[in-house]
Amino acid sequence: MNQEVKVVFGQYTAQRAITARGQLNADAAKALNDAIAYDPIFVIEGVQIEDIEFSKDYIRSVEARMQAEVAVQQRQQELAQESIKAEIAVTQATGRANSIRAEAQAQADATTLRGNAEASAIKAKGDALAANPNLVALIQAERWNGVLPTTLVPGSAVPFLNVH
Repeated sequence: MNQEVKVVFGQYTAQRAITARGQLNADAAKALNDAIAYDPIFVIEGVQIEDIEFSKDYIRSVEARMQAEVAVQQRQQELAQESIKAEIAVTQATGRANSIRAEAQAQADATTLRGNAEASAIKAKGDALAANPNLVALIQAERWNGVLPTTLVPGSAVPFLNVH
């Protein structure tokens, strides 16, 4: 009967024997029942495998494999974190670039608007001067403080005085 249990156990990996202990017990009970089916005196109602011992070398190899798996998982988490950090950096850089682009566009638009306004003002002044040539003399007279210049270039006219 010991042989039947060994055969059943041989069909399991060490990890599966531990994680699927209920199935291992059921398979062992079935193998034992099949082995004694010719003798109706015995009835096996259940099998409970409680203590599974492995060699020290096997335990060390399992521990080493588990440590390697933990290291791989840790590295995967680190890579995922780095990927997230990279995505954040790209998003921030894109935001800064969009902000700079929008500010430059706003400045260009403001320059265009100022230029158009100045051009309109110059055109309006030109149209006003063309319609009324005496407008310049009027503005000069309005701004004059009543004091004549103290020095004059010989042969030049006195400013603001037109003698006809």
